[in-house]
Amino acid sequence: MPRVIVLDTFPLSCAGKRIPSPGASLTLSEECHQWLRACVTAGNQIIAPAICYYEVMREMERLGANSQINRIRQFCFTTSGRFLSITDGHLESAAKLWALARNQGTPTASAEALDGDVILAAQMQSLGLLKAQAVLATTNVGHLSLFVNAQLWTEISPGS
Repeated sequence: MPRVIVLDTFPLSCAGKRIPSPGASLTLSEECHQWLRACVTAGNQIIAPAICYYEVMREMERLGANSQINRIRQFCFTTSGRFLSITDGHLESAAKLWALARNQGTPTASAEALDGDVILAAQMQSLGLLKAQAVLATTNVGHLSLFVNAQLWTEISPGS
């Protein structure tokens, strides 16, 4: 069974980057793009949660980054099973996670915030995989690791 890598907003946004020129000095986004391509090539199952897609797309729309929008859409929707839609069950689970964290004194966002992190965690938990089978690639391990196996994307080897 291939390993499942669930993408948080930054790694997903990197799917929209162009392939850098050979030998060019890489930006962090370009390094992430190369890492993401290596993960796909290594046979990992890549999941793009709807909440992260929304967060990426709203910024790309604001910037008018049409080429990046098209590349992100292609990445998310041309491979069957890659895009993970939000369901009522995800929202109910997220509400429970949000309340649990807040009641335990570890709020993940302000009381007024939508809190995409708990929606993301609920989406990942819905996959029903053991922590050893799935990892969330992120730049924000803190809050997310309360609920799921979250690691910095830079610490996830594409081939392991």
